[in-house]
Amino acid sequence: MSKETKLAKKEEKAAKKAAKAEKSQAAAYEKLVKKIEKKNSKLEKKANKKNKPFVPIDIPTQEEAFAATGEESKAKKIIEMIILILLIVYLGYFCYMFYSYVAPPYTNAETTTSAEEGDGTPAEYDRYENPHDITTTPDYSVADAKAYLKQVLHDNWKNLGYSADPSGGSINYTNSITNVNNADCYVFTAGSKTFAVSTKLQSCYLSKDGKYTPLTFHEDGYLY
Repeated sequence: MSKETKLAKKEEKAAKKAAKAEKSQAAAYEKLVKKIEKKNSKLEKKANKKNKPFVPIDIPTQEEAFAATGEESKAKKIIEMIILILLIVYLGYFCYMFYSYVAPPYTNAETTTSAEEGDGTPAEYDRYENPHDITTTPDYSVADAKAYLKQVLHDNWKNLGYSADPSGGSINYTNSITNVNNADCYVFTAGSKTFAVSTKLQSCYLSKDGKYTPLTFHEDGYLY
């Protein structure tokens, strides 16, 4: 398509648009004229009834009518733009205040009243301390576990199958720790038997056939 053809089509399209706008303006102007004439007719009847001179409303030309309409439309657009800008500013301010707001700390009403009625000196508070002793069972030393096992052997040597009390003999620590029933235990040997004593002195086990069997004690008399 040549440049001249494109230009001709554009001109034709513009001409059609202008003709349509002119036709629309002519119809609107005709409607405006009829409205003014109708109003003038009413005003004339009122004036005649009251024996007053009739002053008709001037009918503007088509150019004058649409020039005024254009000015009103422009003013309306300016007002709408100002309102839109104010709304945007207000929305921005609201968002800023919303995200920058920090709630004040909670204060008890009674405490506040007491503070306000005081003599102005700052209140003093004792530092909180837990009044209870730590109840977690500690880990005992090898020496404590050995003394514990010695007492167990002394009180139960017959039940353990010894021919004599082995507690006065040698009790040897094997330098190893094993886990029995989810508890760490020191491993000792006394005579021909192997024992495991928990590091917290809560239990004692006899090694038999590769398994640790818990011993039943009766009044061992060992305080721990």
